[in-house]
Amino acid sequence: MNTPQKFDMSWLVDAVFAPTENDVFAILHDTPHARATENDAWRERREMASDWHQQISAIAGAKGFRVLPLVSFPAVAGTNADLPASADMGGAEVAFADILDEATVVLAMMEVSVTGPLIQYGMAKGSAAAFRVASMPMANRNMEDTCYLADPGELVAQGETIREEVVKAEAVEVAFSTGDVCTFDIRHREVGVDNGYLHPDKQGFPVINLPSGEVWVVPYEGEREGDPSRTRGVIPVAGEGDDVARFVVEQNRIVDVLGDGPRAIGLREDMEADPMRRNVAEIAFGYNRKARVTGVFIEDEKAGFHWGYGRSEFLGGTIAPKDFASPETVLHVDLPYAKECSITVSADLISSAGTRTAILRDGEYVL
Repeated sequence: MNTPQKFDMSWLVDAVFAPTENDVFAILHDTPHARATENDAWRERREMASDWHQQISAIAGAKGFRVLPLVSFPAVAGTNADLPASADMGGAEVAFADILDEATVVLAMMEVSVTGPLIQYGMAKGSAAAFRVASMPMANRNMEDTCYLADPGELVAQGETIREEVVKAEAVEVAFSTGDVCTFDIRHREVGVDNGYLHPDKQGFPVINLPSGEVWVVPYEGEREGDPSRTRGVIPVAGEGDDVARFVVEQNRIVDVLGDGPRAIGLREDMEADPMRRNVAEIAFGYNRKARVTGVFIEDEKAGFHWGYGRSEFLGGTIAPKDFASPETVLHVDLPYAKECSITVSADLISSAGTRTAILRDGEYVL
């Protein structure tokens, strides 16, 4: 399939979803409330969701699939917290479970990501033909002519190349441009790929991000008796200007946050809110050549290395919402280190025999 130079909704629907007459699309967006303040980007995203709903509805008429009325609900308490019990669908309050039971394809255009709970729902449905999700937190119009237009064949091929190398490793050593180093233990884990392919015959995870393009793995969390996690080191986190905080990690848990600046103060508050936030929940290699570093995490993370903390079970780990102190403190947060970020990385894959394979050097792929 030829990739267009300018955004084309019909091309995107065919390339990503390949809908059949059995499909029912649901387009979701969230809304502000007392604890989630309105902003211009959020307002524009809701308008974008309405526009995409209209465009996809027109395509549906020609291709024979259905589109549910636009679905909205108040933003969840934290990134990847659980979904509410009900939502507004076309002006009527409807149980969320009923919406998801009727839909076979979901586009979630969120201010606060709900990728985690949607993955859990999709895995329970059992197959991509029954239910598949494109999670689109922080979606914006600028992405339409950049990262949304990544070549589908290239995403599949490069994702497999990276996955094949990561599968051979039992650890990933990441050296940050600040001089800090962290080694991530990836034993006992499966390696996942988000390659932008969300056709009804998709195998494995029935969920992608849009934009797509990453290979991920949850570091081993030490759940096997007598076999502690070997994830340890120091991970820097950029703040404004020269402000840098540092996470100290031992046995896959953040045990301290170093620094006196605003970034460190804020991160310490985040960690103190719930001990499960200290879990190192993901590392990933983003490889979408159309992705740019703009400060929007969903695109930034597709441009290079990122890692995440908090909830992990939706990616193949063990830390689930039930392990958190409260539904209000559940989250999964990703932090990107692509080559245009203020902190970049070099990374080696390390086999059980100690053999090293370079995957990144100064933010550039060298595989």
